[in-house]
Amino acid sequence: MRFRDRLHRAGVLAALLWLAASVQAGEGAQPLPARSLIVKLRDAPEHARAPAAADEQRVRRVLADAGLTPARLRAFGRAASHVDLGRRLDGAEVARVVSRLRARPDVEWVVPNERERRLQVPGDPLFASGPGGSGQWWLFPAGGSNANDIESRRRGVPGVQAAWAIDTGAAAVVMAVLDTGITAHPDLDARVLPGYDFVSTVEYANDGDGWDSDASDPGDGVSAADRSASPTLFADCEIDSSSWHGTSIAGVLAAAVDNGIGGAGIHWNGRVLPVRVAGKCGAEVADILDGMRWAAGLQVWDDRQRPVPLNPNPARIVNISFGGSAACNVAYQDTIDELRTHGVLVVAAAGNESGAVTRPANCRGVLGVAALNRDGFKSTYSNFGPQVAIATVGGDPRLLGNWGPALGDDGLLTTANAGVQAPASPSYGRDFGTSFAAPVAAGVAGLMLSVNPQLTVEQLLDGIGRSARPHVVVSRMSACSVQNPGRCQCDAGTCGAGILDAQQALRYALAPASYVAPARGAEVIDNADVDAAVASGPDRPAGIEAGSSGSGGGALDSPWLLALACAVVLLARRPGAVCGAPRPQLPQDTNPLPSVSERSAISCAARALSAFSTRSMCSVAGATSSTTRAVRMPRDTSCSSALSASAR
Repeated sequence: MRFRDRLHRAGVLAALLWLAASVQAGEGAQPLPARSLIVKLRDAPEHARAPAAADEQRVRRVLADAGLTPARLRAFGRAASHVDLGRRLDGAEVARVVSRLRARPDVEWVVPNERERRLQVPGDPLFASGPGGSGQWWLFPAGGSNANDIESRRRGVPGVQAAWAIDTGAAAVVMAVLDTGITAHPDLDARVLPGYDFVSTVEYANDGDGWDSDASDPGDGVSAADRSASPTLFADCEIDSSSWHGTSIAGVLAAAVDNGIGGAGIHWNGRVLPVRVAGKCGAEVADILDGMRWAAGLQVWDDRQRPVPLNPNPARIVNISFGGSAACNVAYQDTIDELRTHGVLVVAAAGNESGAVTRPANCRGVLGVAALNRDGFKSTYSNFGPQVAIATVGGDPRLLGNWGPALGDDGLLTTANAGVQAPASPSYGRDFGTSFAAPVAAGVAGLMLSVNPQLTVEQLLDGIGRSARPHVVVSRMSACSVQNPGRCQCDAGTCGAGILDAQQALRYALAPASYVAPARGAEVIDNADVDAAVASGPDRPAGIEAGSSGSGGGALDSPWLLALACAVVLLARRPGAVCGAPRPQLPQDTNPLPSVSERSAISCAARALSAFSTRSMCSVAGATSSTTRAVRMPRDTSCSSALSASAR
């Protein structure tokens, strides 16, 4: 499914992350309460030591004409004035006062003196960055400059930590995860609602029956024994280990916060509704559609025409990280339209083939999500096109694409399971794919509903689009296109309205009718890392896909990721290394001959890349529009021992 670094939780110390970034209200955003203003008049002289009496009188006259009588007035900055109004004004009154002053020709600018708050910092030990690893960098505030090291550049992240200063999420918000089900995990158990299992084909369900009220994930791995027992059913399914995909998605959305273990989810109090629609070999479209309707609280009937018990906890958000390469069909569109009339937003991954947007992300009215590099340009694998609504980080592997070593990152840290085929102990992992960009967007939509539960689907889509930051500008990179499908420069026609901005999305949710997005220019990406990457040639040749050959899906494909896993283990091989540690520097000329374990890892990578180059992947039924699937990294292949040996 995707490359996963197993975390040694005991080896990572808890640390608080104090960040200097402040929660800025954009000039056009709804102001917060304030008791004073900062005003600059046009042609105001610079202050020497104190403003001249005539200058102070001019300020007072302007304020009086606007209906304001300041309690105190003092010089501020180079030529402005601090105006103490003597009382606290609420946000609406501040907006009216500021509007009156800005309308005057003798006022150059005015800003409310709002109170900034310390950013919310979860106490979870894996959240913060530090010597043990990069933490959950995808939740940190957006920022960084071209002068920073790549680990400190986050111009593609949504800035969730800054949004937490507005709201951390209400328990009333239900977010459905249509996926492989869910495994027991201490960072999730308190957040999970009773779900349902809609995997209808018993052999694929892997739990001995079809539909039932148990949404737990028994494993979706395919073994050689499966193929031998049912060659017709499993002939076109690759042998693969279990992905625990639903558990990972749930962790991005709502992993418990401040519970002293693991990491944090986007929505501190949100509830996850697990709807199991995928088993071995993927998910059938009918199961997905029934799962969507049940998640929304609508009636569904089983194969004997009996009504399935209604979902007592209808979701407002449905996250789907599975997809197929075909166009959106009538059944999908009809279900999506029905959910929309019931106030349910469908969020879907764009897919990982470096090509056209997959279904259902290409359906009308869906929040289709593309994946970005941490610096804001498109991730090497992400699909792109006009059906994408928004883009946000989804991890960008260092060893995928020609530019990966210079521009990649270590993925999104989230919940996982240590089992190979059957569930085992809970764990944590780092993941890549539009599968993981989608729940980032879904989690932000959940925070919007926490701020304003009355938001409609139309408003959620409008707010996420209007509040987005502009796509970054990278002069050395070409625009995303069929000829340039890898890492590339996004625009509104390829990667949606812009870069997801969590804080501004919540400001929209506070006042949809009056929201005005702040004036923001596009970040310009111009640094030595980009120069080095571009100098090495194209990131990915035209026509080479990063994902599967027959289906969509939101997680990266097995041959690519097996090679990635082998190579990462080889590069990271050093005594005492812990998962999530900073990217190691390659030795220049030490140990010129690989060890036995290193040679095994190299051979493993070569075999995986060979498998990809010859396109010897399964041709799933999704190519015929009947089945969709998410693909994942195998962990029970002949390379497993080589990987384990290299890691020691």
